[in-house]
Amino acid sequence: MEERVAEEKMAEEKMLEESDITEQRQRTGLFASLKQVLKAQGIRYKDLAEKLNTSEPTIKRLFAEQDCKLSRLMEVCEVIGISFTELVDLAAKQPINPSTLSLATEQALAAKPGLMSFFMLLVSEFDLDSILEHNQLTVQDGYLYLRELEKLDLIRLRQDDSYYFRVDRPIAWRLDGPLHPILVKVNQGFIKESISQNNNEHYPFYSASRLLSPNSIKQLSREVDSLYQTFQKQAALDQMFYPREELLPYKMVSTLGPFDLVRYFKVPAFNGNKLFEPN
Repeated sequence: MEERVAEEKMAEEKMLEESDITEQRQRTGLFASLKQVLKAQGIRYKDLAEKLNTSEPTIKRLFAEQDCKLSRLMEVCEVIGISFTELVDLAAKQPINPSTLSLATEQALAAKPGLMSFFMLLVSEFDLDSILEHNQLTVQDGYLYLRELEKLDLIRLRQDDSYYFRVDRPIAWRLDGPLHPILVKVNQGFIKESISQNNNEHYPFYSASRLLSPNSIKQLSREVDSLYQTFQKQAALDQMFYPREELLPYKMVSTLGPFDLVRYFKVPAFNGNKLFEPN
């Protein structure tokens, strides 16, 4: 019993070291890890409900809303045979596998750019008040946007008008899907800004074209993928343990592919008078 109390105290200190940390962000990774453990042990929600002497709908709601007291979370850990500390470690080490939305959902968002922008800010952990303030929106505007997202089953509104997400984050968008024009515009704008701000330490930008063998490209592709995973894991950890006001939105864009130099650098017929004229 004393060991349980000691572990719960350590867990509380670990989760609440910064009192302003949003509990929703903390527990998203923990519940994802809990799902992994349940799947590995072949434990269904029905089985877990029996172990906890509660109903299956209650367990489903618990995992859907990811909203419970720490003591309840630790009780779940105990009945499935892991400690809370092990759960936190597992959440920190698990690979980041972005979720995807249905094609119909992406089409609905593409048809309403304002709703897409609202959702992007929401999933990027901007609180509702700041979204309303930055975009000069009314409280009614915010509520109507939330209702539209609820219709798409992206969020669920509670009775007090707070909300929780119905989709796992981060989200991977279809690059060739309905949102293609928006994604191209955003990424082109970001790359342009990065090139223009290259002397700024916050905008490192690297670009090179070289001759490489297929084997070398395979190795480099694995390293680029590893860097992407590192970026996602670090973001997940920071969002779990840092206050939101200490976090800033950063974007990573990476690509590696064949570069058709001839298509990008066309040489016209020689004309000495025009060599120094701007294109």
